[in-house]
Amino acid sequence: MSIRTLTVAFAAAAFVAHATAVAQSPTKPSTNPAAAKPPAAASSAASPAAATPAAPAAEAESQAEKELKRLQLQAALREQELGLQLAELRAEKARLEAQLALNATKAAAGAEPDKAKVEAMARAAEVAAAALKTELAPGTAEMERLKHAQALAGARLEAELSANSVEMARMKSAQDLVDFQHKAKLAAMRREAEELAVQNLLAVEKRKAEQTRAMDEQSLVETEARKQAAQLQKRDGADKLRELVDAPMVYADEPLQDGVLTITDRRIDLNGPIVTGTADYVCDRIDWYNNLDAKKPIFLVIDNSPGGSVQQGYRIVKSIETSDAPVHVVVKSFAASMAATIATLAKHSYALPNAVILHHQMSSGASGNMTDIEQEVQTLREWERRLAEPIARKMGVTLDEFKARMYQAKKTGDWDEFADKAVQLKWIDRVVDDIRELGIRKKPADQPASPFWMFMMARDESGKPYCKLPPLLPYDCYFMVNPRGFYRVDGR
Repeated sequence: MSIRTLTVAFAAAAFVAHATAVAQSPTKPSTNPAAAKPPAAASSAASPAAATPAAPAAEAESQAEKELKRLQLQAALREQELGLQLAELRAEKARLEAQLALNATKAAAGAEPDKAKVEAMARAAEVAAAALKTELAPGTAEMERLKHAQALAGARLEAELSANSVEMARMKSAQDLVDFQHKAKLAAMRREAEELAVQNLLAVEKRKAEQTRAMDEQSLVETEARKQAAQLQKRDGADKLRELVDAPMVYADEPLQDGVLTITDRRIDLNGPIVTGTADYVCDRIDWYNNLDAKKPIFLVIDNSPGGSVQQGYRIVKSIETSDAPVHVVVKSFAASMAATIATLAKHSYALPNAVILHHQMSSGASGNMTDIEQEVQTLREWERRLAEPIARKMGVTLDEFKARMYQAKKTGDWDEFADKAVQLKWIDRVVDDIRELGIRKKPADQPASPFWMFMMARDESGKPYCKLPPLLPYDCYFMVNPRGFYRVDGR
């Protein structure tokens, strides 16, 4: 093989290697400062209000980068294809070099080379070099096209980045203007707030001064009011002290001494008709006084009572009977029927000389058939046995004798006696001429009260006034004196 042929072959190989190196070299980065600056850095200088307009620019930049990556990928694929072709050419070159080396060896051994074969081989090498050049020409052209496309994409990207930079600069200027306006407004608002703060401070100081002046005036008024109140309180205290009994309460085991009955503050009133609720009033107080002291006497004072409910009265009788503290019943004016029964059956009873005690039979009305009436009569007889028999026993007579004497005394059966006679009949234990009320510890200030019956006054069809009694409980009856029909139940 001639030296010219080898030179052509080596030149072709060098051209192929250079083309391969060019294809494998990375794209030179752009030196444009606008292109080199990251979009994020540019956008970071903008305010949040400018973030929305910068979105199209970032999207365009992203599209350009995608296009550049696509071109780079195509160039890499083409580079792989050219690399395969180059490998085949290198293999052919190696075969030709081996053939040349063999021929050279034969020539060195003294064999005369065939001139015609050498020339043929030289022409073959030239043809191969031409073919190699022709084969490499499309790859070189493709590489040039890819370079131009990449340069064009880079120029387009630089143009877009430059446009983005301009837009970012415009947006930054707009944001700076907005920031300046915002700062100006904030400054104006601060000045206004400072002025308001000064005004508020002045108003607060003025209000404090007014409040201080008002408090001083109020303090003077309150001081004067306290002085007047203290004077009034001192005067009221003196008046109250004059109206109160400051002497110590004396609780004697025997309240009747030297003919004088002393009633303490352990006192219970029993006045007017005995109706539903009267037993609660009396019995609760007897229990309360027992809980306070089970030895000191309790006083049940009857000023005026016509009697009333049997069941209510019987509860009072049992409460007096079972009380640990002695209960002393005192009749001042009039005790009839159930009230007289309470006074007579009490262990301790007293009456003023002109007090009247009245006993009579129970009265009631019955309606219905004979059986109903008979049963009602049986109930009344049982009540009479339970209440009247103890009185007859205390008198030392039978029940029939007791009833007979009622009608001997009065044809109506209403047997009334003054206190001295009542003592002889054992209706009352003792007659007293003097009663001392130690339980009244405060000056009475109430007005004279109307009689109890005035609160239940009514008039019948003829215009006659009467006192309405509340309905009785089952198996109860009224045991009271009522000669003129003044006390009525449901108008009857």
